[in-house]
Amino acid sequence: MKRLPINALTLLAAIIMPSVGLSATINVNPGESIQAAIDVAISGDTVAVSAGTYSEDIDFLGKAISVVGAGTTTVIQGTGTGSVVTFANGEGPDSILDSVFVTGGSALLGGGVTIIGASPTLVRNVVANNSASSRGSGIYIENSTAELYNNLIVYNFHSSGDPHGIQIFDASPTIINNTIAKQDSNGILIRGATSAPLIMNNVISRNGANVDGERRGRAICDFSGGDAVIQYNSFHKNRRAALLANGTDYRRIRSAQRDIDPPRLLGNVDGNPRYRRFKRNFEDATIPDDFLLRSGRGRAKDAGNPDPAFNDLDGSRNDMGFTGGPFATP
Repeated sequence: MKRLPINALTLLAAIIMPSVGLSATINVNPGESIQAAIDVAISGDTVAVSAGTYSEDIDFLGKAISVVGAGTTTVIQGTGTGSVVTFANGEGPDSILDSVFVTGGSALLGGGVTIIGASPTLVRNVVANNSASSRGSGIYIENSTAELYNNLIVYNFHSSGDPHGIQIFDASPTIINNTIAKQDSNGILIRGATSAPLIMNNVISRNGANVDGERRGRAICDFSGGDAVIQYNSFHKNRRAALLANGTDYRRIRSAQRDIDPPRLLGNVDGNPRYRRFKRNFEDATIPDDFLLRSGRGRAKDAGNPDPAFNDLDGSRNDMGFTGGPFATP
């Protein structure tokens, strides 16, 4: 069984152990600027952002720092003139965006988050209601080994063209225990000869729309040439198909698993993840409550990778989606 990447183990240690050394915490309160705090931060610092709405776009500027919010009550409201959050200066796994709500971005690449030539860690964030005109309505990842854990990526849409919720180009990110739903095109699109992402323990559902008379939207479009590893994910009601791979549209993931040998595809399931409640329109939705899993027989409960390294916080088998696994919000 594939275990957590080494960077994930480092992240887990950072979460459960107190910080030591000369690192500082820079507090940001409503009316203050997150970017101003990033500008003065040095490697190892934490920018602790209180609950509130911050109307700005931010850039990590290559710094190995953590920007940590209070959860969905810490809202970074983009200016609508670019990506809300940018990693484009060689950031590594110690550049961490944690527990913020990213919304209101509009860009050519990556309406919510742009990652180019950098490999940061994104954990426990909501990326919702962002748009792009070319690639990555929610998140764009290029030339990167970024790691994404327990993010809720929903209601991102096109401003023109055909961007996708998460778009990967010549990159090999780790995408574990996220919920990716209600994009107006594909949930994840993978392109580039060097792309080899690991996509595991996610719920990928209800992506796609009718746009200009065209029915579009799959859970995953994989043009990686067979190097993407797609395991233990839940697929449900994506508009066109669960998976496009090797030039074939698979309406159901179990059909793909019969045709494509493990370990590339393994343990994925078709069926309703059973959200606690679900609203069809963003304006009527409560996020993230709409995408919490019900107790009971939903196909995503206790259905993730059975390796204990992926267990939920209570020690039980991994629940697919953003509330499962060791990095979920307690």
